[in-house]
Amino acid sequence: MEVLVLIVVLGVTVLVGTTLGGRYRVAPPVLLIVFGVLLGLAPPLSELTLEPDLVLLIFLPAILYRESLTISLREIRANLPVIGLLAVVLVVLTMVTVSFTAQAFGVNPAAAWVLGAVLAPTDAAAVTGLAKRLPRKLLTTLHAESLINDGTALVIFAVAVGLLTQSAEPGALGISEEFVGASVGGVLAGLLVGLAVVLIRKRLDDPLREGALSVLTPFGAFLLADSMHASGVLAVVVAGLILAYAGPRVIRARSRVLAYAFWDLSTFLINGGLFVLLGTQIPRAVRGVTSTSPARAVVIVLVVTLVVLCTRLFFIYLTAQSAKLRRRRMVEQGPGPSSWRVGTVAGWAGFRGAVSLAAALAVPTMTVSGRPVVERDLIIFVTALVIVLIMLIQGTTLPLVVRWAGLAGDPERVDEARLARMRATEVGLAAVPHVAAEVGAGEDAVRRLQAEYQRHLEDVNESGGDTAEERRLERKLRLGVLAHKRREVTRLRDSREIDDLVLLELQAALDNEEIRLLGRGPSE
Repeated sequence: MEVLVLIVVLGVTVLVGTTLGGRYRVAPPVLLIVFGVLLGLAPPLSELTLEPDLVLLIFLPAILYRESLTISLREIRANLPVIGLLAVVLVVLTMVTVSFTAQAFGVNPAAAWVLGAVLAPTDAAAVTGLAKRLPRKLLTTLHAESLINDGTALVIFAVAVGLLTQSAEPGALGISEEFVGASVGGVLAGLLVGLAVVLIRKRLDDPLREGALSVLTPFGAFLLADSMHASGVLAVVVAGLILAYAGPRVIRARSRVLAYAFWDLSTFLINGGLFVLLGTQIPRAVRGVTSTSPARAVVIVLVVTLVVLCTRLFFIYLTAQSAKLRRRRMVEQGPGPSSWRVGTVAGWAGFRGAVSLAAALAVPTMTVSGRPVVERDLIIFVTALVIVLIMLIQGTTLPLVVRWAGLAGDPERVDEARLARMRATEVGLAAVPHVAAEVGAGEDAVRRLQAEYQRHLEDVNESGGDTAEERRLERKLRLGVLAHKRREVTRLRDSREIDDLVLLELQAALDNEEIRLLGRGPSE
């Protein structure tokens, strides 16, 4: 019953927080964290302990898999060198700077290295929730970075925890071998699961069974990698990328719509629930600090937050300048914002989140010799407060930084979509006689379909000269007419002039038309 109460409370909080955030233009993750803090002060949830396995084994695979399904493979290939630098080199650099900073404040070196590994990765859920309005190329880079650097940081974290608990003392060679082994094993596990799922889905044409297989895919990849002592994070990401690439060829429309609807809803609740759970841990973390004074702990939080941000900005500026010299840029240069302004936005969008918190909570309480890990409470406190500060400060000001940088949406995306619709319609129109001969369709059906395709092609060509405002108004016109059609069909059902099954059939057609007008994104 307590678990059910927690699920209901989290669900209601996510609904209220996201609704208020959208209405009053407050970043929903920030609002959800604040609500979580308030819930964490209430007696029922004041003793709630967030188990790290719950995040690492249940929440994290779902989030990463959904993100990898919708990421731009073309942009990943175009920006692969920069993504590799951010996901590997920047993670190591952040760990080093945070560790030395913590040691300067008297933190035990082993605990300081653990803290650095914990705060090194950015978070995919936080990037999705707070940076969704960035241009596509920059957002893809940030998404890919957050997907890959989780694996990098968790491997380094395991090594650092071994030093803290004195269960291992690997040198530089040992750390490198463990990192490479975990990374290669994770990629192989993801390839095996992804290719196996593609082969199975090629032979399946059942939305429910394919949907169930889609749900099992990320967890199967994670568990296989974990059984190999490899990176489950990388396994999930690789499996998702394989499905994203092969999906258009092996997944049918009904199965795809059902699966995407499930992942949209589940990750909406999971992402929101994680932010609320993060907030509930703040009061507990504040009460748990015993290894140092509260004032000193707060100073460490403030300084570490500044170090995390400055390290990221410095590295991105340095990378952008080097890429410019080598004629390789994180964002294609041309008319538009300067590279250092784009770099500022990329640095400002480096949010930390649930992965860091889960890693902090996973720090053991005892060493191998049976002594308590004294500074575990400080690691959790600093991690939780740094996450909240970054989200509160950077999350609320990111829209201002984006406007200052002069970044806009993706006008080329509209042109690409128009080109794809036009080419697809032309190919379909040319194929009508051949397909008609194969299926034995009559001349009347052929003429009707050709006329329909020709009208669609003319509409696409005519819309090319329209302004964005004209297209927006036309879409609103069509949606308004659809609303009237929907009300009339419902009235006919209410007056018993048509059956409910007829209503469902007509409603599905209207839904498809509305989806075509709105796309898969949120409506305006």
